[in-house]
Amino acid sequence: MAYSKSLAQQIRTILATELPPRIFEEEVEEKKMFGGLAFIIRGKMSVTVSSRGQELVMVRIGKEMEKQVLPKNGASVTLMKGRIYHGYIDLDGEGQKDLSNWIKLALSYNQELTQK
Repeated sequence: MAYSKSLAQQIRTILATELPPRIFEEEVEEKKMFGGLAFIIRGKMSVTVSSRGQELVMVRIGKEMEKQVLPKNGASVTLMKGRIYHGYIDLDGEGQKDLSNWIKLALSYNQELTQK
């Protein structure tokens, strides 16, 4: 499973900054999946770094937020093996320039999911 270790470290750094220390230390799990490394927060997949022909970051922001933020340069609805995954966004190199804000959206959605 090839993925950018430096991009994964960048995601870790953002998560450590945005999450309360206890949540970051106790409720963030890293798991190899989707041909890359997934960051599972409070039991929900939130961010993944992978390589599907190019270095990609996938963020889980939910269908409602997807409608609000797309279209945007460097960001598109996730497409894997010919299937569209609404609520999940792929970020190419251009989209990764705003990685911190995308991760904030993913964390906000994660909070919604875990409060239900």
